[in-house]
Amino acid sequence: MKNILLTLVACIATSFIYAQSSNDASENSTFKPSGNSWSTELNINPFSALSLNTLNQIKFRKFVSEKTALRIGFNINRISSDEEDNNPYGSSPTIYRDEKSSTTLGLSLGLEKLFKGTKRLSPYMGFDFAISDKSSKQEITNGQTKTTIKGAWRNYSYVYVPNYNNNGSSYVLQSVQSSDEYAYTSYGLNLISGFDFYVSQHFFIGGEFNLGFSQTNYKDVTVTQTGSTSNNNSDQKNNVFQFGTSSYNGIRIGYIF
Repeated sequence: MKNILLTLVACIATSFIYAQSSNDASENSTFKPSGNSWSTELNINPFSALSLNTLNQIKFRKFVSEKTALRIGFNINRISSDEEDNNPYGSSPTIYRDEKSSTTLGLSLGLEKLFKGTKRLSPYMGFDFAISDKSSKQEITNGQTKTTIKGAWRNYSYVYVPNYNNNGSSYVLQSVQSSDEYAYTSYGLNLISGFDFYVSQHFFIGGEFNLGFSQTNYKDVTVTQTGSTSNNNSDQKNNVFQFGTSSYNGIRIGYIF
């Protein structure tokens, strides 16, 4: 219900802006940006818990002329955690610390060809190239032993499993290891098509879809424990290739400056 109300409010506000700008149409021959203008935008999906900027990317466009625009986008994401469980008291003190960090950097560059359309509608086609890199690291200190993991995070949990040793207990507690936050390098190329509809002279809404491919190469997972090094890639894929169509999740909303 909340999403429906927000959608209605957005529609009413857009209609009001559209009506006001239509009254000023005689003063402005076009609503579209001219050369040397910039735009930025966000992505909104009012039908899915009002998610904002679902692409996790900051995007800009540089309008070189009325027929050409340059695209640039970038994203930065940093995750870190530090968990400690120490017991310095008693005859057998324990020290346990789990430090995790992950950093993702991405950049995309592209070009758009703008078509004539109408006074408010600006369709376009183009392409963009994207590349991203992710690094992950984890350090586990358990007493005097220090384990350093590069390329992924390791998680440990405990589950009860059937006891087949018949030593009086039906189930025993067993440690289970899993991995996530894999490090990788990814690149891709997309052919894009979309449109901008200018509600007012400096405000637009639009949509976009693309056809392209992406290649993701996962990095080796290296485990170092108190000076000895070993590689373990048994729980990860080396690379992933994707090809197909996709669309922006929701509605693009942006402005010119």
